[in-house]
Amino acid sequence: MGVYNLLCPLLLTSFLQLHILTGACVSIATGFIGLPASVSVSESTRPRSVVVEFQVQSSSLLPTVNILSVNPELAVFETPIVNPTDVSGIFNVQIVLNGSLDYEKASMVSVRLGLVTSSGSVEQTFHISVVDENNTPQCEPLFQLPGVEVHVPENLPVPVTLYTVLASDADRNDTLSFSISQVLPNSSKGQFHVSAGGSIISSQPFDYHTGPREFMLSVVVRDKQGANCTGTVRIKVLKVYNLPLDLLLVSQNVSIFENQGPEDIVAIVRANLTIPDVFYTFVKDYPHFKIGREDGIIRTAYNLDLEAERALAHSVLLVRAYSVALERSATATVTVNVLDVNEFPPFCSPSVFVLEVSETTEVGSSLGSLTCVDIDISNQSVSLTLVDNRLALLKFRLKDGQLLVNNTLNYDSAEMATNNFQYEATILATDTGTPPLTSQVRVLVSVTPVNEHDPVFQTLFFSVPEGTRPGTAVGTVVARDTDWPFDNIRYSITTGDAMFTIDPEGGELYLGGELDFEEQQVYVVGVQAEDYDQDMDRTNRKRGTVDITVQVENVNDNAPVCDPISYESTIFSTLSNKLPILSLSCADADSDRLTATITNGAAVDRFLMTGLSLVSKNVFSYVVDGVYDRTMFEVTISVSDGRHHTEAVAYIYVVPWTTTVPTTTTTTTTTTAKPPQVVTVMSDYWDPEPWFVVVVTVTGVLLLLVTSLLIWAILSRVYGWGPKDEPEPPSNKTEEIGKMNTEVSQNGASENDQASLDGTLSLSKVSIQDDLMRFDGKAQDPGKSWAYKPLSKCSNIHIKLMIFWNLSKHMN
Repeated sequence: MGVYNLLCPLLLTSFLQLHILTGACVSIATGFIGLPASVSVSESTRPRSVVVEFQVQSSSLLPTVNILSVNPELAVFETPIVNPTDVSGIFNVQIVLNGSLDYEKASMVSVRLGLVTSSGSVEQTFHISVVDENNTPQCEPLFQLPGVEVHVPENLPVPVTLYTVLASDADRNDTLSFSISQVLPNSSKGQFHVSAGGSIISSQPFDYHTGPREFMLSVVVRDKQGANCTGTVRIKVLKVYNLPLDLLLVSQNVSIFENQGPEDIVAIVRANLTIPDVFYTFVKDYPHFKIGREDGIIRTAYNLDLEAERALAHSVLLVRAYSVALERSATATVTVNVLDVNEFPPFCSPSVFVLEVSETTEVGSSLGSLTCVDIDISNQSVSLTLVDNRLALLKFRLKDGQLLVNNTLNYDSAEMATNNFQYEATILATDTGTPPLTSQVRVLVSVTPVNEHDPVFQTLFFSVPEGTRPGTAVGTVVARDTDWPFDNIRYSITTGDAMFTIDPEGGELYLGGELDFEEQQVYVVGVQAEDYDQDMDRTNRKRGTVDITVQVENVNDNAPVCDPISYESTIFSTLSNKLPILSLSCADADSDRLTATITNGAAVDRFLMTGLSLVSKNVFSYVVDGVYDRTMFEVTISVSDGRHHTEAVAYIYVVPWTTTVPTTTTTTTTTTAKPPQVVTVMSDYWDPEPWFVVVVTVTGVLLLLVTSLLIWAILSRVYGWGPKDEPEPPSNKTEEIGKMNTEVSQNGASENDQASLDGTLSLSKVSIQDDLMRFDGKAQDPGKSWAYKPLSKCSNIHIKLMIFWNLSKHMN
């Protein structure tokens, strides 16, 4: 494997160099080269040592390699060192320690690296196997130097434990052994031995008078690999007197709190203050406590933690007080109760709920279980409370540590979309300590969509006038879908006439052909609405169909039709004027109401129309030497539906009748002897939008105003007539005006203005000249001579305009 790891980078490097030398165009990839999956590092490796070295390939000039994560979290690595190589795009990377690895804390470390370049990023993980190294046992500092001193009353029963050596080894699963290497005096070597737990035991009694009063023991503490630490124990034998000392308190029961740190005062043992030179010591070794030799104050030897050592909850200490001067001693009993401090909040697993569930998850379904414990020995239970935010209110509940769905989950709302379709809640785990401590467990439940609802149509009917241009929108088909995203619908036509098309996205229904109310009044179009992108399964779609009714509105687009269009009727002059002479046979395809009107002038005075019937206004008169009516009438009748009209012709022949008995017989004969005279007038009108009328009106007013101002400015600057002191010769323009006047007078004008029979008007020369002189706007004085100024071309045009204005005035 190691050879493979070495050959791969070399082969890749050679391959890249070959392509560069041959000028081949190589696309440099991005990645790690030669990064092993795992490496072994001794826990004794010093800081600033290289843990692993590898290469990366990148097109960037200087890529960045970052340590993205270390599991477990250890701050023992420096920022990776990246250096370029001789090969373009290849860089050396070194991972360097900035601290020490500890096998006992983490035997395996996972490091996730990230390579960042301009083209993206690449991640890769390697593992560090920490190799265990033997650690030297650690003895109590006081034991090592200068050594501990133990005072032993001479009358202690044997065997007696004099002292327990405190030592530890950081190596996991390593054990320590204790041995006495030297005893002074040498003659007492067989009196002492050390147990497997490090307790120094005396198997022989002490005698203050006949035996040694002081002993020195050298103790060696070794681990399995032979590493060791050493210390010294001095034992002094105390003389015991028959009469005990007087103690202020022979028995005490005290309580202290844990975690108050070392040197915390536990209790005070005092002899009678009148006794001189009193010293205090423990009858036997109590590792957790120590006592002041001269003041009798009992203190904690180190920080007492009940969670680490539950045996500390209750201890009984035997304290001996002795006076060297009086050779008297006494023993006191101190019962110490260590009280728990609520210092640890509950620990919960998992520490956070991150879930993804469907919106159709049934009520009562379990989403997971939560387990919480409290390592404080006084806390026996942990209570769980679910705190919802407004969006997740009453959506979940807790039961026996189970997180259950309490209410229907909803994906389909704008509020859920704003919250990224996620419910958020918090579980509070509270212990029973004083004061109570609480841990929080976040609950993040992401809801996934399910397409539950069919599209529902809201529009079923449209109306459109006939004659509407193809391509015009008839209306908008609207369907609603309550699945999120709301109304994500595509429309299509499934059945019906090809007369209509529909916009698949907007639902607009467009006209595809010409409509004719007279041919078909109602169209039924089958429309389908299909939703999309409303489910995790994109193929899960729902559809709804409906028949849309399109009603064609009748528009008056057909002229009336008369059949026949020419009528002849022969009547007697005695026909009553209340009876119809004839009736027109006319119809309208639009079913509009028809009206008939006589259009030729002579017939209007003689006849009238009642509906579509022609009647005479009065009886005919054929009196000899009196009034004698015509015997033949041609009546032109216009039949209208309100917009269009058609003309028909009726020929009425009257037979004079002199009898006194009138007859009501009417003979109507339809004939085609004369060629028909039919005039069909189609009247169309333009109905612009209101805004267009306003714009055109305002534009016309402004244009008229600007034109008037322009003419006024030109006239006030250019024109000017008036009396002159010296007459000027007439200009060419004056001659033209004279010629015009001559032509007008030669065309038949008289001295005064005369109107012709056909409505035209001729002006006399005097009238024109008067008007031209009035053009200057000044009163004329007959006593002064009048001369015209020379006029420009523009003036000539305005004079012609004035002549035209005068002609129009006289015509009116």
